[in-house]
Amino acid sequence: MQQLCLIASALIALLAALSGTALAKQTQFDYPCYLVDAYDPENDGWRGMAIDGHWQVSVDPQKWLIGPPPSNVSGVTVPPDHWVELQFRGPIVDGPGPDIHLIELGRAGEQALVFLTDGAGREYLLDVATASDAGGHFPTNIDIDISRASLPFEARAIRLVGLDKGGLCPGFDIANMRARIRLGCGPYACNPCPVDGAKNVALDAALTWLPGSSAEKHIVYFGTGLDAVDANAVPVADPPQPQVQNSFDPPSLKLGETYYWRIDEVSSADTNSPWPGSIWSFTVVDHLVLDDFESYETSFDAWAALGGAFIYLSTNTEVVYKGDCSMALTYHHAPPFYSQVVRTFTTGQDWSAVGGKAVDLFFRGEPYNDPNARMFFALGNHDANAVIPYDGSALDITRQTWQSWRIDLSGLGDVDLSKIEYIAIGFTDDGAPEPSGTGFSTVYFDNITLYPTRCLTHNRPNADLTGDCAVSFPDLEEMAYTWLDRTPKRYPHKPPQAPPLAWYKFDGDAGDSSGNNYHGILTGNANAAYDDPLRGLVLALDGRSDAVDITNAGSLFAKIRSAITITFWQRGADSAHHTDTLCCSNYIYGLRDPAIAVNLGAWRRPGRYNWDCGHPFFFDKTRLSSDHRYDSQWTSRWNHWAFTKDTQAGTDPNTGTMNIYLNGVLYDTRTDANSPISGISSFQIGSGWYGGYDGLIDDFHIYGYALSLPEIVHVATEGTGLFDLPLMLAADLSGDNRINFTDYTILAAQWLDEHLWP
Repeated sequence: MQQLCLIASALIALLAALSGTALAKQTQFDYPCYLVDAYDPENDGWRGMAIDGHWQVSVDPQKWLIGPPPSNVSGVTVPPDHWVELQFRGPIVDGPGPDIHLIELGRAGEQALVFLTDGAGREYLLDVATASDAGGHFPTNIDIDISRASLPFEARAIRLVGLDKGGLCPGFDIANMRARIRLGCGPYACNPCPVDGAKNVALDAALTWLPGSSAEKHIVYFGTGLDAVDANAVPVADPPQPQVQNSFDPPSLKLGETYYWRIDEVSSADTNSPWPGSIWSFTVVDHLVLDDFESYETSFDAWAALGGAFIYLSTNTEVVYKGDCSMALTYHHAPPFYSQVVRTFTTGQDWSAVGGKAVDLFFRGEPYNDPNARMFFALGNHDANAVIPYDGSALDITRQTWQSWRIDLSGLGDVDLSKIEYIAIGFTDDGAPEPSGTGFSTVYFDNITLYPTRCLTHNRPNADLTGDCAVSFPDLEEMAYTWLDRTPKRYPHKPPQAPPLAWYKFDGDAGDSSGNNYHGILTGNANAAYDDPLRGLVLALDGRSDAVDITNAGSLFAKIRSAITITFWQRGADSAHHTDTLCCSNYIYGLRDPAIAVNLGAWRRPGRYNWDCGHPFFFDKTRLSSDHRYDSQWTSRWNHWAFTKDTQAGTDPNTGTMNIYLNGVLYDTRTDANSPISGISSFQIGSGWYGGYDGLIDDFHIYGYALSLPEIVHVATEGTGLFDLPLMLAADLSGDNRINFTDYTILAAQWLDEHLWP
């Protein structure tokens, strides 16, 4: 990444020198500079095409998709429910002809959704990329024009979401991506790399930026706090400032640390110089992989087996934790032999400078292994070493499951963590590398990783509601947000003033119980007779090709012009599937957005929700969207949702209202939503724009007006007004389905507790 950024920086500097202020109007096609996200729901690693085109092999999206591709046959497979989000160093802009260029390496009709995003959560579904279906392992060039996208945010990144399992490599095989970006900065430095807010930045990252239009030199500010880059800050001392280069190699970065930087532009011809720049930030990756056993082809040239040890590279998927390979260590204990494998680093590693505090490694045993042979980890240099016995059960090396061994590096005596020359793994009877024991055994090892101090789930205090391993004001704020919440709850209610236009009870079929005969047709594996222990027969969908198609949808929605209500009970599957559309009207990817769509739990947990209603689609008129506060609002429990829109709400005819209600409470609202509800000729429940829904749905209503909250409560509770749902909120520390002083007492008892490890 460092080399790529320096090359890009040099090219941009040359363009600036040649064109001066004209650069402000220039654009260029560029490769991504930053991997915003690579979502792998199974957490089993990414697969794809190697540099020589061999597939399916373990690949790293960071190395394969950032900057120019490793080769013209390398690629990353994006299966269904997986996605990659790639950010560019400049804004993505419209120009003559296509603005995004993708290359896909399969020819079996593989598909992926293409989103424009701001790199920070806001997104717009732009198109669907479809590979050729001509067959064979050859590239498909896919061009996309963004001219029709009218966005309320500056597009900085592109997200690809896998849709199907087509092809020899299941999923969309992205080889590389380029986009048209704007280069001009005006007088200020711009287009930083790493991009502002970047996470998981490499330890050896170099900082680069695009110079201001008249900049001759640059003043660099850098540090771990905002005071290092504010108006009173002092520039860096090395190199001396101001500097000519538009790049900066920071001093040793620490794992997991957040850094801030600012560039002021200097021009002798400009009386307003220097031009103070924006404050940018990035966060360093939180771990350093010491060995994942993926870089060896046939032998362990970095590892040496001593005593009774024998090692080999295992490619058996049953004994690989992640990727393609693990290290198999077969050890033999019979005097005078001992068993140990050692990796010697060519250059001594400075773990102290990067903030290393612990080593994690994964191991897997076999049932025939001798539990009397105790496992140990060793490290050190020529001056001192330390041997750390395994602190778990001796029987763990007989278990055929992957287990994590976390090793605290504090208290290692004279071992200097700034000069680690070797690491070792071995087996003895007493936890020290001495000859003893009998028999042959095999243990597999994978992913040896260095970490800083961090927050582990099992270490968190009970009152840590925000997941940072500390009990402090953010946790108190979270408790205040739900203070005195309880269940069961009874709300005021009244019958709707008009019957629903369509009503799907899903009591064994998809029939319309409203009497208007807008019956549904089950498609794929949709099951309207799933027997749920709480709600009886409901609709079950698996998030793939199943849905409910509503017949005569055009006639149904012709009755709806200015107002609508959609209500349903919903329980999402507790799975990795997050691209969920609960219902959706007709759309054509790249040409027509839906006039109605509901998405819940999309992208990352707890994810986002979208209520889209109005035609044509436009962010400022038709969308109500934000982040779920809790997972439980989408998955693992039944929830009642209601979505309303009234284009003529209020006294101003130009003002409309969109509302979302969750379990009898107003959840979100917006005004200025007067776009018409029109152009609907088809409608689906359980699938659509963002992908299929994985979970259960019950009692789905469509009304031709915007129901009031009491009416919604009446419909949801079948006229009782009673919501008897488990609370499932983090602040319910006592587990009594209410949040009150009992929970506050627990939080107060743990106030300012901090349980970071080590």
